[in-house]
Amino acid sequence: MLSISQQFSLIDILRKMLLSISQQFSLTEFLKKMLYLQKYTESENQDVGHLISELNKELSTKRYLIILDDVWEVDMWNQLKVALPDVKNGSRVIITSRSIDVAKSADSKMAPYELKFLDDKKSLNLLLKKAFPYQEHGEECPSYLLDLAKELSKKCRGLPLALVVIGGILSTKENSYPVWERVLRTINWHSDGKDCMRVLAMSYEDMPYYVKACFLYLASFPEDYEIPAKRLIRMWVAEGFIPQEERKTMEETAEDCLEQLFQRSMVHVSSRYMNGSIKSCQVHDLLRNLAMHEASQENFVTIFSQDSIVNHPNKRIRRASFHYSFQAQHGNPPSFEPPLKLMLQPQIEEYVGRNTRSLLLFGLHLSNCSYFRLLKVLEVVGVTSYTRDLELDELMHLKYLGFRKCDMHVDFSSCSFHRMKTLETLDVRGTTAQLPNALWTIGTLRHVLCDSGSLDGPISTVNLRNLQTMRWVSPVIEWERKLPLLNNLCKLGVNNSLEKWVTVTNLLQTLPSLVSLRIKGKSLPMEIVYPKALPNYQNLQSLYLEGTWSLENNVTLEASLFPPYLVKLTLTRSRLQQNPMPELGKLKSLKKLCLREYALNYLGPTICPEGFPILQYLEVDDRGIKDLTVAQGVMPKLTYLQVHGNIQLHLPPELQHVTLKKNFSRDP
Repeated sequence: MLSISQQFSLIDILRKMLLSISQQFSLTEFLKKMLYLQKYTESENQDVGHLISELNKELSTKRYLIILDDVWEVDMWNQLKVALPDVKNGSRVIITSRSIDVAKSADSKMAPYELKFLDDKKSLNLLLKKAFPYQEHGEECPSYLLDLAKELSKKCRGLPLALVVIGGILSTKENSYPVWERVLRTINWHSDGKDCMRVLAMSYEDMPYYVKACFLYLASFPEDYEIPAKRLIRMWVAEGFIPQEERKTMEETAEDCLEQLFQRSMVHVSSRYMNGSIKSCQVHDLLRNLAMHEASQENFVTIFSQDSIVNHPNKRIRRASFHYSFQAQHGNPPSFEPPLKLMLQPQIEEYVGRNTRSLLLFGLHLSNCSYFRLLKVLEVVGVTSYTRDLELDELMHLKYLGFRKCDMHVDFSSCSFHRMKTLETLDVRGTTAQLPNALWTIGTLRHVLCDSGSLDGPISTVNLRNLQTMRWVSPVIEWERKLPLLNNLCKLGVNNSLEKWVTVTNLLQTLPSLVSLRIKGKSLPMEIVYPKALPNYQNLQSLYLEGTWSLENNVTLEASLFPPYLVKLTLTRSRLQQNPMPELGKLKSLKKLCLREYALNYLGPTICPEGFPILQYLEVDDRGIKDLTVAQGVMPKLTYLQVHGNIQLHLPPELQHVTLKKNFSRDP
């Protein structure tokens, strides 16, 4: 078995990369992403010839394994292979494709491996595994349902996706013979090559009405796009898809809806938070095609892309999504971008009527917002142009406003937010924007997310009890009479550049519903690091502290001063003068620990002598940690170890299996 140091050396030589190509392919973006993975910096020269030369130079000195998923055309492969050198060192490139011609063109001397349909036994096992997800291979399937399960699996004709979807349907049904027999009876297909699509359509028809609307909304996102779950949920709520249930917020009901779509295998979960909730998801191509077809039939959403900019004469479009230029993987720059077939960006007003209720724009800016007076949802992603005035004054029905990851300055100064009586979400993370005072006069606000903002204005005169998320904001004036009104605030991010910590410390005692707390500043006094109320926060699961800890000489770090059920802890630039691991190891509920950028600042090894009973994820940075030692029996549940820089690792034999990742991109 390889030691940890040997595994790191091997990782430096052998890079495993799975890259999804799909139909929307750009050689330039592919090369940029490959170089990004190699160097972790983006090449300044965007010329294709230069990028090919750079990538050849990088890969020629390495032994690599590259997996290219979903290559559609022979021409795509011909463009790609020139950038992948063969220096006879055992490097390999694996491609997957739906076309046998692509597979044959990759290597004419080797027969391509063709996936076979599943036999009856494997089909039944897969069906039962999805129908009974919490049992091993359907061992708990009642005997009176077994014959029906066999018939259902045969109907799927060995198609894995069809089996998974049917199993997902059964998992939501009562385990009774009449119910399962009704499912079997409703599958009335013939052997006409459309078996899988018929199963998918059946799963769609079996959904509750509001889950159908949520599924169709997925068609709004580009192919292979990694959809952030929280952003999707806030859009669903703004659209009015989610019913209000007793004792639950609509966001919680929407989370259940997304889980139901996953249970039915209608979405793929890309990642989850440490508390188990979905962080991001994607949609299989066939399921996206189904969503687009059904959405088009019902005039639910109209998709405009560079391949299909079509005029709609009547312009009676309920929702519109423009896929002009986008990053398919949010937060992982650079990514694939469709070829620029249009030299100029289209004027959206030419294609969409003024009665449109929702606009999702990927790489396309809306020049005249006031034209769409009935908008409820406006989402702009990845725009690189500069704008001075958004002219939002006429959007009095707006519920969701998002400008995400835009290399632009958004000027809200002239916006009459006091007229937007229904705004629920404002999300301008990754975009330069300053929040105006008038924003805090909107009583319907549920989520405010920005990189920097101020809690100012006449908040005391407005009921903000709906506000659940607020980050990042700076404590400016009179916090005492403002934050106590936010009884339902569960996620708070405070960016204190003015060092006015006294009021913040007092107010932490007035927010009992907090689930996530983020605080950052140049320095963090003891009152912030160890507020007396912090151990009483029974609901607080995530704590992020950025800034130097100004602890008194006689104060030591103690586990008892942290929230009792803390799941995630991030310390950045804390410059601790002592080893925190002995005390942090006593946090019984801690699953994720991140020590970033000078979290520690003392000489000597960082030793974990005991504890961390359920820790699954550990991130460490060599700016503060040079030597990490984990004693035997410590961190028994550790699954992922993320390392920045050169750190000497000393791990016990039982942790040799952990997934190691070095110099990775952090979550935004």
